[in-house]
Amino acid sequence: MARKEQIEFVKTIYPAAARLYRSGGVHPLFVTAQAALETGWKIKGIGNNIFGITKGSGWSGAVSLELTTEYFKTPDVKFKAPERIVSVEWVAPNKYRYRVYRLFRNFASLDECLDNHLALLRKPGYADAWPYRDDPKEFARRLVDNTGAKYATAPDYAEVMASMIDMVAAIVKTSGL
Repeated sequence: MARKEQIEFVKTIYPAAARLYRSGGVHPLFVTAQAALETGWKIKGIGNNIFGITKGSGWSGAVSLELTTEYFKTPDVKFKAPERIVSVEWVAPNKYRYRVYRLFRNFASLDECLDNHLALLRKPGYADAWPYRDDPKEFARRLVDNTGAKYATAPDYAEVMASMIDMVAAIVKTSGL
């Protein structure tokens, strides 16, 4: 049974994601589930960034420095100041969990964030995933496979997303969206 906060989240995000999907975007179940995963079902996220989009090299807008968890294959990943590592922990062969302060994009609105997220997913690094944008679970899997760019560093990202997609789909169905 979905909690009230989860239902309200889906009722807010899903319709906007569906509008973008109808204009050539990614399936709204994927978009809504990804936003739920990144924010813990909080409607705004930090700076309206409901996808955890880091600053990157091409962003010149507002940012905020936030503590997050990342996973990398080596224990010696470097970050440029003001980003900084808090801790590195070995979790498996070729898998290290980093607690790190990262710069995240801030957006004026949720719509601006949704548009930016879609533009990010359309980048050439995700071209291998793009043909699967109508299949939310396969799209999630393709974003973290070993072809092209990786959207997320969590080792269980595809499995967690599949579960989140199922939860969002159930809320969409019971809410009549």
